[in-house]
Amino acid sequence: MHEMSNQKEVERRSLAVESALILLVGDLAARGIVSADEAESVLAVIAGSSERSAASASGARTLVRQLRRLRRNDGLSAPGAPAFRT
Repeated sequence: MHEMSNQKEVERRSLAVESALILLVGDLAARGIVSADEAESVLAVIAGSSERSAASASGARTLVRQLRRLRRNDGLSAPGAPAFRT
């Protein structure tokens, strides 16, 4: 019984971390801190882990595709990144 409880806790926490990572990557891409190509590659890894993960990442992947179009299909563009250089 205790083992089942531990497994559920591990699953719950891993889903929370996955959700936070998806939100973070989408937000960084929207702010231009990471490029659309970088964001898409991270989201593709997450989406490839399971059907549930793919569904969770689909909204962020749509956002990244829209950002790429707004940046004239320049997937390497990260317009907000220079502001973080020291």
